[in-house]
Amino acid sequence: MKHKGKVALITGASRGIGRSIALRLASEGAEVILNYRRSKTECESVLEEIADMGGSAIAIRADVGNENKTQAMFEIIKDRYQTIDILIANASFGIPGNILDATNRYWDVTFNATARSIFHCALEASKLMPTGGNIVTVTSYGGQRVLEGYGVVGPAKAAVEGLTRSLSVELAKKNIVVNGVMPGITDTKSFRAINSADDIIESVQQQTPMGRLVTPEDVANVVNFLCTPEASMIVGQFIIIDGGAFIMG
Repeated sequence: MKHKGKVALITGASRGIGRSIALRLASEGAEVILNYRRSKTECESVLEEIADMGGSAIAIRADVGNENKTQAMFEIIKDRYQTIDILIANASFGIPGNILDATNRYWDVTFNATARSIFHCALEASKLMPTGGNIVTVTSYGGQRVLEGYGVVGPAKAAVEGLTRSLSVELAKKNIVVNGVMPGITDTKSFRAINSADDIIESVQQQTPMGRLVTPEDVANVVNFLCTPEASMIVGQFIIIDGGAFIMG
């Protein structure tokens, strides 16, 4: 087990990609902390799955888009574990729509939940990594391309890219390895919130060389690798996981 004895925090772990990452890390022996914002029932289901596989996990409810609640979550982690080895910054929330229709509230909600949350989580997690660790951010190439219905979500994703690179440089001196993953279109509940989701999914499937969408398990496998010693010299990079869709233009 590659992560036996390690403590891993996954934000937004109750469903979709976060759920799969939590299960993957737990299967490799990590003590998993599941963060969720609202989906208590779904999070409890993940706890049961981890227990069934013989793993260990706890759940902490906290809106990581709120700095005070994030700090409170890390106080719980510090009291229980003292240190942390892995942070997977997966939680994200954005208000879909056209960018010219976005209000200041749309900007604040989306950037707080998607980008600022990563900054605060990375800041607090790094304090609990005295001998080093791993941080992986989960974003999308919506920060590099204009996707229909992404509105202010796209700029927030772009902010995640810049933040990840900056963190990777500043934290490398502390032996904390920071990278990101960019999954392609994944059929998750969050993506289904976009009005044109069905059309986009059909189009992507047709254009992807591998002929299918990315699954949450595909993403979890790459994230797991990035948290191993074998990936220690991959720093400040984003791995695109999309079956070749991005390079097709």
